[in-house]
Amino acid sequence: MTQPVDTLLRRLTRAALLPALLVVAASGLFDYFNARNMAQEAQDSQLLRTAIALATRMSPDEEGESRADLVHHLDPEDAAMLRADQNDEIHFLVLDRTGELLVGDAQLLPLARTLVPAAAEQAVFSDDQLDGAVVRAIDFTHQARGATLRVLVTETQRKRAAAARQILFHALWPNLLLLLVMSWLLRRGTRQALVPLQAMGQAIDRREAHDLTPIPVHQVPGEILPLVTAMNGMLERFARTSAEQQVFLSGAAHQLRTPLAGIQTQLELAAREAAPVVRERLDRIHGAVDKLAHCTQQMLALARSSAQASSVHDQAPIDLADLLEEAASTWLDVALRRQTELEFEIQPASCLGSRWMLQELLGNLIDNAIKHSPAGAQVTVRCGVDLQQRPFLEVQDRGPGIPAAERDQIFEPFFRSSLATSSGSGLGLAIVREVANRHQASVSLLETPAQQGTRVRVTFAAGPQTSPCSESSALT
Repeated sequence: MTQPVDTLLRRLTRAALLPALLVVAASGLFDYFNARNMAQEAQDSQLLRTAIALATRMSPDEEGESRADLVHHLDPEDAAMLRADQNDEIHFLVLDRTGELLVGDAQLLPLARTLVPAAAEQAVFSDDQLDGAVVRAIDFTHQARGATLRVLVTETQRKRAAAARQILFHALWPNLLLLLVMSWLLRRGTRQALVPLQAMGQAIDRREAHDLTPIPVHQVPGEILPLVTAMNGMLERFARTSAEQQVFLSGAAHQLRTPLAGIQTQLELAAREAAPVVRERLDRIHGAVDKLAHCTQQMLALARSSAQASSVHDQAPIDLADLLEEAASTWLDVALRRQTELEFEIQPASCLGSRWMLQELLGNLIDNAIKHSPAGAQVTVRCGVDLQQRPFLEVQDRGPGIPAAERDQIFEPFFRSSLATSSGSGLGLAIVREVANRHQASVSLLETPAQQGTRVRVTFAAGPQTSPCSESSALT
């Protein structure tokens, strides 16, 4: 069973509805308690008027009026009217100065004894229990013509509870209705706000795989503009990478086709020819296979060092002097076969990088220099630090050099200088540039003495250096 997708619409709705729900709940509670307090005050005011009316009726008409005369101030009809209520039960009593009952309900005497008498002309309200029911009580003390009367009136709270329920209903339903309307408007508005995003997603989904044109941004909301800008940047990089790969594959296929065709032709001829020419044909086949192997190796090196294939995750401190010593043991035999003098000038230097990549870089520089140098010429390989304390690798030959018009193209894959004196794949300097890019290094063509030969320098960013030596060393 698949989990439901948590959409942006749902997230926005939840994020907005929760605060709205809290606000509506707080507003409803405030309205409820405010209205209930107002109703409570109105009913307490009515209860106070009843107590005042009772105290006034029981007040003496003149000084020194007897207790018996006071009792007759309240006739049975008046008492019945005081107790008359359709919803609640009302009880009352009136006590004299000594606390003796004058008129009213004797069942209130225990309650009266538990309450502290109010000050003169003051009323005290309280919630109490009477015969198992919750009542609202008012304790009122009145003084008139030398007499002090204490009036206690109680009322059950059925009418108050009904009013509270009615107030709760009238306070909550407008807020609930407001919440529903707010939810609908919020969801509708969010849907409308997300229409451009949905339209953009549908437009991208309808695109063909080869369509890498940028996404239009003129109607994109500002909140998702960074996302669209990043996607456009990604599309641009992907388009550029795809174009580079197409060029590479086209050139690779062209370069591989020629040696393979040569092998096939030589094999056909070898099968037809007699024994005297077998050795010659096999030598040619061997040369073609060598060329194919070299070209394939360089193409793989270029592919491995490209940005798509490598990010130099195996970076480590590299001693460039050790790198040149390894290259000396590898390339001295090749130089001897080509009748080239290979010299190494080593200064202490180190950089952060990938050893196998830097080996490829240095190997291609040395290979190019040996190939394009005439017999008996000298090829010099150097390492060290420049005046800005930046480590560098450098290879200088005595070949025909590179014309000024071709210097911007010489690092392109499969480009060969018009002055080249030997066959090659045209990938050597392309590999050098790719590896340098992976190491944030720069490749430059420097001037040579007497404007003869080629001098290529790879300069790395300044970093930790090896321990200094008293003098440079040279290997020949």
